Amino acid sequence: MAWGLPKLPGLIFSDPTKSQHHIRSSLRYYQGHRFPDTFIRGPGGTATDVDSNAFALPDDSVNYDPSLTYGRVKQPALPVVIPHWVHYDKRCLNFTAFFKQTVYDNPDENYRVRIVNIIYFLEDDTMTVMEPRVKNSGLWQGRLVKRGKIPKNDLGEFWHWKDLDIGKDLCIYGKVFHTVSCDLFTKVQFKTVLKPE
Repeated sequence: MAWGLPKLPGLIFSDPTKSQHHIRSSLRYYQGHRFPDTFIRGPGGTATDVDSNAFALPDDSVNYDPSLTYGRVKQPALPVVIPHWVHYDKRCLNFTAFFKQTVYDNPDENYRVRIVNIIYFLEDDTMTVMEPRVKNSGLWQGRLVKRGKIPKNDLGEFWHWKDLDIGKDLCIYGKVFHTVSCDLFTKVQFKTVLKPE
């Protein structure tokens, strides 16, 4: 549409067949971060004219030097440091373990073996113990230990990923859990990142 035409009845040319009128987002997501979108489209995904593109496109960062506007930087920028809680966000070590539950007043069995998953959250060094639910088992299943920092001894120390491994006994609130295996992510993390040879 030309810039010189006034918005008078009869001078506005609209397409009666057009059914989509949404405005495209000006940001796009790449690897969880927002970036300005350089792909410019009009309402409903239609093409834009040259005048609209001139106003929508940002300044070229190659030709523009910020020091001309803001002056020279007195000290170089500090390196980007990613905090450990961001680096290890949603990353968990998952161990399969079992514990023996004592059975009273039953001549057929003295104890019952129960399989659990010990999940260690790397972002804040917390743990939880989950038992997979089995229908009609008659046992209390699900989350056995609430997520949190679990004390390891009476000295005020807590369980850490350095204390975890396959074939170890973990005493958590009076129950002894024996780890037997782990998932592939945990195995790779221990071999490459956490405990490299």
